[in-house]
Amino acid sequence: MIASLLALAWVAAEQPGLPGHFANDEGTIISVNRGTFTEADLSFQLIAAVYRWMGLAEMPTLAALVGVASYLLVLTVAISRTRTTTAEWVDWAIIICCVALAAVYHGAYTKDLLTVGAVLALVVNRGRGLPAELVPVAAMLLYAQGFRTYWFLVAGLYLALRLALRARRGWTATLALILVLYAGLSVVFPLVVGVDLDHYRLMVNEHRTAESVNTLIVQFFPGAGPVSGFVNSVLTFASFVIPIPLMLRGGAIYLVVALVLLAIWGSLIAAIRSARIRAPRGSSALTAFQNRLFAAILAFLIVQSIFEPDYGSFLRHLTPMLIVAVCLLLSLRPGATGASARRGPTSAACRRGQRPVGTTDAAATRTSAATRAQENGPAAASTPAVESAW
Repeated sequence: MIASLLALAWVAAEQPGLPGHFANDEGTIISVNRGTFTEADLSFQLIAAVYRWMGLAEMPTLAALVGVASYLLVLTVAISRTRTTTAEWVDWAIIICCVALAAVYHGAYTKDLLTVGAVLALVVNRGRGLPAELVPVAAMLLYAQGFRTYWFLVAGLYLALRLALRARRGWTATLALILVLYAGLSVVFPLVVGVDLDHYRLMVNEHRTAESVNTLIVQFFPGAGPVSGFVNSVLTFASFVIPIPLMLRGGAIYLVVALVLLAIWGSLIAAIRSARIRAPRGSSALTAFQNRLFAAILAFLIVQSIFEPDYGSFLRHLTPMLIVAVCLLLSLRPGATGASARRGPTSAACRRGQRPVGTTDAAATRTSAATRAQENGPAAASTPAVESAW
């Protein structure tokens, strides 16, 4: 709450100390709204129309506060999906860093204003079944149709990963799956789209230099063709997870952000590994809710590694998705809502009569806890039921 109030106060003061290049999108949206930039692409025209519809076209400070407040609202919803009493100090540090990034990237006119809608669809429902699976996909497709077409690819990869990750998989299998997806995309792009996998990044950066954009993403191995697109996209994905290029070229602000990203990805990897150790043999380590979050993060990073021209743009677009990462991280902490836990054997009769534990069904919770205490000992009474991975 303190971090949020400080962020809102800093945005209300018009972000003092922030370098001017962080406001490039804001300048474009203002120009579109004033009719001085009629050649802007459709996404800028649409978001400018959204700000006009909200009555904020000529109210930049209020628009900035609305942008940050909407981010904070979705972040609060994400946190509320878990028991924050299980959060560790590093989790709270990450949450505070997300608030700071929201103040930087959402504290102005921005095309990412509505990205939080797709994020909200991901974090709001911990349930299972067809509605829980289709609502996030529908939100992604709607956002893609109106604002960023590459979210169609995010939605497609999300579905593929959601299906593949529902089985218990180790890190080797997960990495192999990611490489298979990249290999498929490196073949599909030339055949269907007619360009290499990293063509769009190269096209945007054709007339840009490292002097004008210090976080430019360049080819790790210059070349053309499917193999080059595959290799460079995979290495770009790796540089998002281990942001060494950002540390070396980005300056002081980006160095801090790179360390934050390392903390986030490192904490997530450690938490997933711990969940896999705790999970009963033969069952999925992650619940359906956690698998959806994990699939969304991976799909987003894969798509960003194909299209993003520089690490600064990557951070801007990643900031809303960090809410998904926070929600997944907190849900993986032992004892958190939605965390898988090891259980002792239960009788067939008990399994047939068992009901899912819900926060609004106190009677069922007490009955389930009493049954576990009777069969597995007192310690089992406080152990949450394992949620199906599907």
